[in-house]
Amino acid sequence: METIEVRTLNSDEYSLWDDLVAVSPQGTIFHSSQWLVTAGHEAGFKTELLGAFCNNQLVGGCAIHAYQIAGFFTAIKSTTPLTPYGGIILPPHESTKVREREKDEWMIIQSLLAGIHGKRPYFTSLTMSPLVIDVRPYIWQGWEDIIRYCYIFPISGTNIEQRISKNSRRSIKKAEKSGIVVRQKWDKDSYWDLTVNTYLKQGIRPPFSQKLLFSLIENIQTTRCGDMWIAETESGEAASAEILIWDHTMAYRWSAASHEKYNDTGSTSLLILEIMKYLQEKNVGIYNMMAANTPHLAKFIASFNPELVPYYSVQKERGILKIGNTVRSVFR
Repeated sequence: METIEVRTLNSDEYSLWDDLVAVSPQGTIFHSSQWLVTAGHEAGFKTELLGAFCNNQLVGGCAIHAYQIAGFFTAIKSTTPLTPYGGIILPPHESTKVREREKDEWMIIQSLLAGIHGKRPYFTSLTMSPLVIDVRPYIWQGWEDIIRYCYIFPISGTNIEQRISKNSRRSIKKAEKSGIVVRQKWDKDSYWDLTVNTYLKQGIRPPFSQKLLFSLIENIQTTRCGDMWIAETESGEAASAEILIWDHTMAYRWSAASHEKYNDTGSTSLLILEIMKYLQEKNVGIYNMMAANTPHLAKFIASFNPELVPYYSVQKERGILKIGNTVRSVFR
């Protein structure tokens, strides 16, 4: 591979970026330019789409979101609130030879990392999707790797009700007997109310703004890449709700919320079952249920018998400023 140039893409080049995302083995809905620009802007970050060019062809990219620490130091990350995955995307490689493929891909990765380093951030964190299993190019460049987990449910070819645990099936029957009804509909205001309640019962406020949530929901509706589902009581009250989104690789349990008053109704279990059936009808292969890094959420989602799958974050500090622990607490 010849010399690689790394630069920030102009907005009129975003179609090139999205074409790469569509074919990239690492590409997800969270890598799309519209999602990145919306999420970064509404969260208050400076967002750039870095492109790696070889012979004027886009051969790789990494979206970065920059912000200030203590009003002076610049930090960079690949994700924002409500954007779980990011990181470098590459085109599919034509060669079946491992050595040749790794050589070309690692050259692109190293060029992009050098481009990020050129912005002189004091802290950088890149969180990959579960599609990325090789973080050696980062480790060998002095980056620290952190392993995280998500729950993947195999939708295709699965007898869903038979696979899930007895406890989940009991909760589902309880919800049905209680008159819980699951509907597919968009209701942003009800969803925000449930979201606020979900966090208030933990004694905290939502880690994202209503404006950010609504902007991303509008993005999902415009691009038709997701749906909102609500479990309602017989009287029409929202007991729980979830928003799922999808891309060319999988569907994601992007966001979920519930009202504590209805925690014992089994509404969320019934809601998840109906969503899984819907995805199966849409011929979606796998469902990323996420939620594996928070103990009480992991315990609940594990009752559906998904597969535990790792994914990775890599991070790097610069200079004598030791802010790692502080920044990590923000990212988690």
